[in-house]
Parts: sequence; C-alpha cells; structure tokens
Amino acid sequence: MFDGKRNGDLTPLYSHNIKKLREKRQLTQKQLAELGGISESAMRSYELGDRKPKKEVLERIAMALGVRSEYLSAPEFGPSMEFFYVLLENDELYGHTITEINDRPAITGGLVAVGVTFDGFLGDWSKMKKKLDAKEITREEYQNWKQTYDPGYWVNDSDGKSLWTGK
Repeated sequence: MFDGKRNGDLTPLYSHNIKKLREKRQLTQKQLAELGGISESAMRSYELGDRKPKKEVLERIAMALGVRSEYLSAPEFGPSMEFFYVLLENDELYGHTITEINDRPAITGGLVAVGVTFDGFLGDWSKMKKKLDAKEITREEYQNWKQTYDPGYWVNDSDGKSLWTGK
C-alpha cells in the first residue's frame, strides 16, 4: 500500500520532515543529533532516508524539534484509494461510522484513545482552519498547530502544559 516514499521523491516522508524542520529551526545535523542524543552520522542517515529511526529515537528527534513524533512518522498517501482503504480497514477498530449530514456522507464517531474522538479531532481541525481563513492566525501558526496537535488528553506535563508547545 504505502512504500514510505514521497510522491515524486525517493526520500521517505520522515526524512523530508526532519530536514525541513531542522533547517527551519536553523540547526545543523550535528546540533540536532546532540539534542536528540544520537550520532551525527545516524542523523545524516535518517535525513537521507538510508536508515529509519526506531520509535524511541524518532520521539527524541521530535522533542528536539518541538513537534509530535506522529507528525514525523505519519504516512503520506499516494492515490486517494490508499486513504480510502485506511478508513475502510480501520472502521471497526476505531468505531467510525458513515452517516449523512446535510445530505452529504460524513464520517462520525470513533473512540481513538483516552477520550479522543474522530469527531473531536475534526472539530479541532475545523476551528483552526476557520481561524486561518479568517486571518486570525498565520499560515505558520496553522502549520505549527498541525505539527503539535494535542487534544490535551495524554501528553501534558505535570504542570498541565503540552510537552510540545509549552502551553
């Protein structure tokens, strides 16, 4: 289904995202490697797509970059049929339901984890997209929200702040 490569590019999506964020944060590979507790050669291999980081390493890199590890590891779907099959194959697992809203098909429900629902996620996304469209937030703020999306149920520090945003 998904071979881990970006459309038109031979580099895996995680590699592209690590490099893009590292450059945005104005870090060298060496600096990011130090922040992530890995070797510079390993970091170079991850960015080139020669090696795939283990989950715990990807989590450290994500923390160093200030994003969710899921943002770095999220698959990129090629043909729309790949996305459709993800929904079809996971409907029972996550409890999604197809229904109609205003005479249009819609996906609703779906307990994902610890009280986070698909509906809740879509509602959060809709609010942020409306803020962007109304120019209440910048495109960069919207992108940062996407990279750190946290419904607040399971990643907050003991002080109640998100590990990624500090808010």
